[in-house]
Amino acid sequence: MATPMPWDREDPLTEALYQLRMRGAFYSWTEAAGEAAVSMPEFPDTLSFHIVARGTAFLEVDGQESRRLDAGMLALVPRGIGHRVATRPGARVLGRADLLPQTLLGDAFSVLRLGAPDEEAQLAMLCGVVAFDSPAVNDMLAVLPAVVQVDSARHPVMTALVPLLAGELRDPRPGGEAVATRLADVLVVETVRAWLADEPDAATGWLAALRDALLGAPLAAIHREPGRAWTLAELARRATMSRSAFAARFTAMVGMPPMAYVVAARMRAARAMLASGESVATVAAVHGYGSEAAFSRAFSRTTGETPGRVRRAAAA
Repeated sequence: MATPMPWDREDPLTEALYQLRMRGAFYSWTEAAGEAAVSMPEFPDTLSFHIVARGTAFLEVDGQESRRLDAGMLALVPRGIGHRVATRPGARVLGRADLLPQTLLGDAFSVLRLGAPDEEAQLAMLCGVVAFDSPAVNDMLAVLPAVVQVDSARHPVMTALVPLLAGELRDPRPGGEAVATRLADVLVVETVRAWLADEPDAATGWLAALRDALLGAPLAAIHREPGRAWTLAELARRATMSRSAFAARFTAMVGMPPMAYVVAARMRAARAMLASGESVATVAAVHGYGSEAAFSRAFSRTTGETPGRVRRAAAA
């Protein structure tokens, strides 16, 4: 008997979010005394998160109001946006977080101490920078606000996850980094779900469409099988709508016509396969192209890169 997947009894949003998988992460346990701030530089195609364990932090993004984060609060900064973390609004920036002296406890975990060394740290927090395997993640990051802020105390799953993740990092054991990455996977997903629960009207674009009673099922199906030869008629049937009504609703909510979205999703999935080292022939076949040449033309036209260039860049 086939084992049911977690989303078999869930909604399309849950299915899509739980398909996200991290491919890299770096964590830092940060303690600060007195008045201090650090800058997080821009890291394209990543997401940063900050979890306050003790005290109060202020997260500052250019063009945004300063966000106060008390103990138990968590903030995501999507899309690799540069930002600052401070003990007080406007505190003097001591430098870039990745360039300041810190104690490395593993390949992907460090301890960073800020402020006067003889003062007791009032602020303690766990910070992380992560990237993803899933080609659909860029759709999610693109429609999230500059800062996603959640009080973990209001969400039982997050309340359990935060100390588990911090414990794995503070007390490394064999396999601890792999466990921490999986926990961070779930924590990021749960943060997005918690934010959507707290701010139900805040979702736009892809996230809003996944929650839409009519568009959610066909959109999740595209993500599940991007290489399938989808037609407008089949997608409209899944939405129980006419083709014209489905196309109009999809375009208005997602920002592009359904078949254009199918091509974009297919090429994102193809790019992920190429970057993992799969041959052009294999990727072309998986995504329904009769020849490498036909696939290469479509890929180059859509992404502006050749399949060979993507494979070479990933290998390098």
